[in-house]
Amino acid sequence: MLWTLIKLSNTYTDTIKMNVTYTNLSDDKILLGSQENIVEAQVKTTGFRMLRQKFFKSTVEVDLKKVNKFKEAETFYVLADDAINKHLYQETEILKVSPDTLFFKLGKNKTKEVPVVHQLALAFEKGYNLYDSLRIEPKTITISGPEDIVDAQKVVFTEIKQIEAINKDIELDVKLLKNDSLQRLTYNTEKVKAIAKVDKFTEGKLNIPLQVTNLPKGYSIKLFPKEVTVTFTANISDFDQITENDFSIFCDYKEVENTEASFLIPKLGKLPPKVKTYRIDTKKVNFLIKK
Repeated sequence: MLWTLIKLSNTYTDTIKMNVTYTNLSDDKILLGSQENIVEAQVKTTGFRMLRQKFFKSTVEVDLKKVNKFKEAETFYVLADDAINKHLYQETEILKVSPDTLFFKLGKNKTKEVPVVHQLALAFEKGYNLYDSLRIEPKTITISGPEDIVDAQKVVFTEIKQIEAINKDIELDVKLLKNDSLQRLTYNTEKVKAIAKVDKFTEGKLNIPLQVTNLPKGYSIKLFPKEVTVTFTANISDFDQITENDFSIFCDYKEVENTEASFLIPKLGKLPPKVKTYRIDTKKVNFLIKK
């Protein structure tokens, strides 16, 4: 112990590492690229002070309000001994600082709003479906960062997520994605809400009269059958409000004009917005045409 105390009381020269932090960056500016975040100082002091300095690493602050301009796009900051000294113990002599000059670039910090696009896959229990569309709240978020990165960013995506066996209304938090190229961006929120109303749905059938379009003037046509069956699904709460008047099915005579075809293909003309899925059960309609 006596030998150790004697050794630590002697004077030594060694290198210590110090972290660098940048302060007083104005709101409309941002540091571009990578900056030096460690400086090495060669110092001369007693073993006691050297040991303490190595165990308790200090931080050097670079005041960006006091930096010197260099060229147009770059700035630099000369590390004065005083900037290092105030973070060192007394009776510690600085012999050399490396690097003695810190170079960095200041760019314009830009802010804008971008829409949020969800990446959710929904799987419902049998007999359930969305009553209306899934919505994200808020629809847009504010991003800020280097001007070139902000300008290139058109949307922000949510995490990819699969939601299984849905049988009730949806309301959950969803994280926003930030890949490697976006790490320098700041979002005003890290997550959004996914919200949707879920309802039971059922299947129904309606007979819809057929219409014919583009029939030549002076001609009449008979269809076999005159109406077709449409099978559809809708939410139970809307089901009773859907009638045959909400649909229209037509056949376009122009598709078979000047051909030897003996049938027409029925197509959907109008569909009620509350219908989730539909199919026309009759695929072909025979016809007779006369002048």
